[in-house]
Amino acid sequence: MKPNTAENPFPASALRSGTSDVIAQDLGMARSVFGDRPQSLTRTIVRLASPAVAENLLQTLLLMIDTFMVAYYGSVPIAAAAAAGMLLWRLHMTLGCIERGTTAMVARRWGEGSREGAAQASGQSLLLAIVIGGLLTLGGILWTPQLLRAIHTPEETIPTAVPYMRVVLAASIPRLVFFVGAASIRAIGNTSVPMYIALAMNISNIFFNYLLIYGKWGFPELKLFGSGISTAIALVLAALVITCYLVRASHGPVLRLRHLRPCSKTIRTICRISLPSLLEEVVISIGFLVFFSFVTRLGTIPLAAHALATRLESLSFMAGVGFSTAAATLVGQALGCGSVSLARQSFRQTTKLAVGVMSAVAMTLVVIGRQLLQLFCNEAEVVELAYLILLITAVEQPLLAIAMTLSGGLRGAGETVSPMLASLLGNLVVRISASYLLAFPLGLGIYGIVLGTIVDWLVRCAILYIGYAADRWSKVEL
Repeated sequence: MKPNTAENPFPASALRSGTSDVIAQDLGMARSVFGDRPQSLTRTIVRLASPAVAENLLQTLLLMIDTFMVAYYGSVPIAAAAAAGMLLWRLHMTLGCIERGTTAMVARRWGEGSREGAAQASGQSLLLAIVIGGLLTLGGILWTPQLLRAIHTPEETIPTAVPYMRVVLAASIPRLVFFVGAASIRAIGNTSVPMYIALAMNISNIFFNYLLIYGKWGFPELKLFGSGISTAIALVLAALVITCYLVRASHGPVLRLRHLRPCSKTIRTICRISLPSLLEEVVISIGFLVFFSFVTRLGTIPLAAHALATRLESLSFMAGVGFSTAAATLVGQALGCGSVSLARQSFRQTTKLAVGVMSAVAMTLVVIGRQLLQLFCNEAEVVELAYLILLITAVEQPLLAIAMTLSGGLRGAGETVSPMLASLLGNLVVRISASYLLAFPLGLGIYGIVLGTIVDWLVRCAILYIGYAADRWSKVEL
């Protein structure tokens, strides 16, 4: 079955710029899969990455907006949102890692021309999302206070953080459904739809934030708890919309009830691909939470400053996530049509673009970062410390770009072991040891903690490049 060429990221004719004759020949052999629309690889990457970048920025804005809108009430709610937000992010990213298997499976089936296979992979991923999300909701809500204390959250912030975290955890099923639904749509080369849904999700979140945080139009003034309710509402709406799209859209993997009936073979394949990513995310979570506990031990002011700086830095970070998504889609579909040469070219070109964009965003934040921070926080000590942190984190953005893009491409090929090893060594060993040594024995405090992350990303880049150069990713069978 020939997939809709409008959703196909690769043209058969021609990557006019920067493409070797070998790749052009490979594309000629794959003409029946990719169609005849001429387009350069760079333009293809930008077309895929731009909506993905925008989507990830919009998803990041959910926490960013929550943090900045409650900053009106001072450093305590900022710190509470930071601690709860870190736990929520790691819980959802860890157990939502099935989207990695979803991306690889759907991209490969779509690249092979099997619409039914892509739909089957999407349906089984949604089924897994519902089960995992339900377990996360139940366990997370029961253990919220214990989780917050485990990362040494300042005691004065816990009464504020607990209700916020619980209400967002209650929306875990919708969040994971949105994760895997968006992954299915992006894997066929359509990155615009998830972006538009994320935009609508943010508009909804801002609207309900205004009503419930500040108590407008007769609603109660709920402060941080109000932002949690609005986030949960936005996630439910996003999950409903993306499910409707998968059911009704005729130019994608059209979802039907039969695709939701448990299929042990497909579920096993998704889990097999996702298992290294699960181990990777567990390692990342352990590393992040230990690392974050170093920040919380320094007190409420450093915690609030670190939260504000990290929220702004995420504007660059999420650009990298977008290019990672583009790399996963391009590499997965290229291998699906049998073009290893095109997959290699996709790796190289996507990485170059990611480094350029993320470096530019970092420099922009260096120039206007202090002014942006002052818009949202009126505590001068917090603002100045956050800006100094932002200056240090600008250095690591090119490293982030390389690591994230290589990880995305390897996962798109179904090779999830190298990214897992990079996270294992970098996040669990290098980041923790370097940050602790610099922050406490050497007395650099919050600056040492941030410098430790630069060392971490250097190590990850080296490991991922070795994994790419070893070429195992081109031989993975799905």
